Amino acid sequence: MERALAVAKGHGRSPGTLCVDDFPLPTVTRRLEGIVDELEFGRGFAVLRGLPVEKWTVEDAKLVYWGIGLHLGTPVSQNAVGELMAHVRDHSEGELGDPSVETRAYRTRSELPFHTDSADIVGLLCLRNSGQGGESTLASSMTIYNHLLAHHRELLGLYYRGFVYDRRAENAGDEIPYYRNSVYGYFDGLLNCRFYMTHYIESATVKSGIPLSDIERHALELFQEIGSMEEHCLTMKLRTGDIQLLNNNVVVHGRSAFQDEPGRRRDLLRLWLNTRKARKYPDDFAAFRFGMPKTQ
Repeated sequence: MERALAVAKGHGRSPGTLCVDDFPLPTVTRRLEGIVDELEFGRGFAVLRGLPVEKWTVEDAKLVYWGIGLHLGTPVSQNAVGELMAHVRDHSEGELGDPSVETRAYRTRSELPFHTDSADIVGLLCLRNSGQGGESTLASSMTIYNHLLAHHRELLGLYYRGFVYDRRAENAGDEIPYYRNSVYGYFDGLLNCRFYMTHYIESATVKSGIPLSDIERHALELFQEIGSMEEHCLTMKLRTGDIQLLNNNVVVHGRSAFQDEPGRRRDLLRLWLNTRKARKYPDDFAAFRFGMPKTQ
């Protein structure tokens, strides 16, 4: 990794301008290819441990993480300002439960319910974890679906129809500030999931004027309850130098609330990626799969 870092730094360019050949990993490439296969065709998540980020500058850590990301797939924009790598930390912009807060969830310290991100793969590199809280929770959205099929199949149509989501002020002046997206879609023989933040569904009702019915609220709560069953989920606390990777098509993730301590600020770097072995499905299934449009 450090040899590849030296090569990448030698080009004297910003991470976003580098390609995979600018970050050569001859002894690790095959392992990274295996991780892509695990994400796409296996359990849908992986954790890499041991990056010595504490001895690197933040800029060097970003460069290494970017290089690893290029070997895994193609990075895409995560927000309206076009960031390809974003800091997941408390930006002191308010709490998600506050209806007046327009900020995106990753910029808060709030508890996050099970959800997916927009791109196929989300990666988190832990630069520093919090003193309290911040545990990551994963569940299989396929297991949730099978549980629904077995016990609540009358609700499946609601998930295929989907919900209306708030764009959280990340839209141009002439764009509608909300959109509809399905939770489940079945394409080319494969079941896929996109379940965005439920807080965005709640705030979208104000902007769209489309209220949630009692049965829709029940479906949203039920999804979370099934995912939270002890036999359906696992919890981990990322260590400094860990990279968590997961496939949004088959895995949902959440996070407990966290509290920073003096001199110890929780900070994770996030990448959104689409791999070269990505599934194919209609453009209208996963909004912003290929990146958030730049509007600022």
